[in-house]
Amino acid sequence: MLAGNDSLLSKNGSALESRDPLTGGITFTDTDGINNILKVTSIGEVTVPTTITTVDVGVEVQAATAAEAQQQAARQTANVVEVLESLDAQELETTSVQLFPIYSFEDDTRTLTGFEARNTLSFELPNEEAGAAIDAAIEAGANVVQNISFSASDEALQQARLQALTQAVEQALIEAQTVFDTLNLVSQEIVGIEILSLGASNPFPQPLFEASVASDATTPILGSSQTVEASVALDILYAPVSV
Repeated sequence: MLAGNDSLLSKNGSALESRDPLTGGITFTDTDGINNILKVTSIGEVTVPTTITTVDVGVEVQAATAAEAQQQAARQTANVVEVLESLDAQELETTSVQLFPIYSFEDDTRTLTGFEARNTLSFELPNEEAGAAIDAAIEAGANVVQNISFSASDEALQQARLQALTQAVEQALIEAQTVFDTLNLVSQEIVGIEILSLGASNPFPQPLFEASVASDATTPILGSSQTVEASVALDILYAPVSV
């Protein structure tokens, strides 16, 4: 919608830009008074329910020596991998393997007291199966759960992109026709089309939390929605209405 103080046409018939084309707007242009073009930009947005949960689970172990910490972490990690594979976890992969020295400080003296090993795995499962998988991973030896995020399927996202694109084009045409009707102009043809943006928002990771003892209840996993947005620009040739 145009602001009340926006001027559409200058005295000589040239056009003035009314809004930022990146955020949606209408702009008139002309070429020596011959070709009059209205540029319209608009945005379409579609919300898609997410169906896939991505989780990072980890094993964190402390021991007196680096070898002991690494070996214990390796054993627990192998157990977690075996359990997740039995649950048909998808995109199962190791995302980090870390080993740190542990120091104590007293009277400005640093003393090595042990080592900490951290291994992290990432996997995907349908939302309704992710909670039970997390619980099973904890029972198998995982003691850190982090970066839980959600996404829609590829098929749902593709369909949403097409819907958002359709919305953006339809809205642009409605806005253009409103301007033409108001200024007693007639649309002739679309002479330019540009897709400015088309994509989905990234799933937002959740804060890390440490897992202690698994309970009898299954961890509830509630997926958020994912937004798909499209932005288009149309160049529409127009002329005054013939009297």
